[in-house]
Amino acid sequence: MAYCFECGEPLVTGVPPGEDRKRQYCPACGYVHYLNPRILVSCIVHDGERVLWVRRGQDPQKNLWAMPAGFMENDETLQQAAVRELEEETGLRIPATDLDLVVLSSLAFINEVYVVFEARHEAVELQPVVPETLEVRFLAEAEAPWDELAYPYTEPYMRRCYQRLRSGEKEMLLGAFSHNIQQLKNV
Repeated sequence: MAYCFECGEPLVTGVPPGEDRKRQYCPACGYVHYLNPRILVSCIVHDGERVLWVRRGQDPQKNLWAMPAGFMENDETLQQAAVRELEEETGLRIPATDLDLVVLSSLAFINEVYVVFEARHEAVELQPVVPETLEVRFLAEAEAPWDELAYPYTEPYMRRCYQRLRSGEKEMLLGAFSHNIQQLKNV
């Protein structure tokens, strides 16, 4: 950003008065431009031990596999964002009231907060509904595209998801993802 939202003067980069880290700010009126993490929501839909996967149709990570996910918009709840993204990428409609929160995680290396919900739904034949999705499939763990993951740092969590589905245990995970390490704990 080049100019102040408040007064239109040019912004500078530095440590604003009363702050402890570099930010863009306006020396004329004192406005501080905060860049905060984005909220990424996902919905893991399963039918027994099979999980819904999507093959991405656009960059980043075109042709690779992931869970239906996307960014929260203004004026929507976490659950509304998750069901909107699910429907946009798969055509599947699930009521927000059917979602269970299963993961709350920090992706500090890309300035995101990752919120994952889970819902049970009978496996149905689905067709991609948007250019960003090439393929939509319910897959058992043995069928999952582990060598073609769009975001490899999610593999340990996804394997744990399949383990939870097999065992029937219910848990909420709190954790942090990094480029190579995933730290999750039950809460």
